[in-house]
Amino acid sequence: MEKRFEKIFSALENILSERELLKFATFNSVKEIRITVNFPVEVITDERRFYINNRKISISEINEIFSSFCEYSVHAFKNEICEGFITSEGGIRIGICGTAIYSDGKISNIKNISSLNIRIPHEIKGTSENIINFIENGGILIIGPPCSGKTTLLRDFSRKASEKYLVTIVDERMEISGTAEGIPSFDVSNSSVLNGFIKSDGIKTAVRSMAPEIIVCDEFGDENDINSALFAMKSGVKIVASIHSSDKNDFLTKPFVKEILEKKIFETFIFLNKKHKITEILKTEEFYP
Repeated sequence: MEKRFEKIFSALENILSERELLKFATFNSVKEIRITVNFPVEVITDERRFYINNRKISISEINEIFSSFCEYSVHAFKNEICEGFITSEGGIRIGICGTAIYSDGKISNIKNISSLNIRIPHEIKGTSENIINFIENGGILIIGPPCSGKTTLLRDFSRKASEKYLVTIVDERMEISGTAEGIPSFDVSNSSVLNGFIKSDGIKTAVRSMAPEIIVCDEFGDENDINSALFAMKSGVKIVASIHSSDKNDFLTKPFVKEILEKKIFETFIFLNKKHKITEILKTEEFYP
């Protein structure tokens, strides 16, 4: 069993066993495990979603699971919790639902946690083979809805690109490399990793300290990201990133997209669907023929 699944079963030992899960699905097919108060454990795979049994989960069990993923030091994860998630070893991301506590107009904590969504990343080598050469023309933006394989593609791109280029991963949510205690859980080859850095800070730090040819980051998309990407471009660095969007039309409605296109931060735009398939590849000039 992979080490990251050992972590999951350790945290869920009182409500889900390896034996129970394997009755319904293989490890490689599991995308999410949802824990919601007063409902049984729900598992989502590539093909279906189902409840493991009829036993309802209590709020005390959810609190225990949450504490376990936080290594019984919730305070140490406070910054992540305020963003609505924590990241565990192996790039596992645990989404948090509960009651927000605000301070000075910002979320300072989440209490009364009622639901956890354990999202399990997968490593699929070879997925970037068809897009790797696009980097020669400029930056690449990978576009798709949630769970469409964007991070999986970035992960394999980092591995493959680092064979030829100097690659730095700005891993804000610690999902691309799955770094734990300084060691990536996934194969990103000899890519250097800035772990837990806010993207805009990480991009600038990478340019100043690592002299990369390519910077890879996930979930690109605000003014700070754009400004830091422009800073990198002036130093001759290409950006490879992802963004949430259901399709081309939805992508074009986002307020910052016009600026991205006008400033040519990315040269190639790759669209994915929920089945992890590439549906369209466009160049900047093809958006406004």
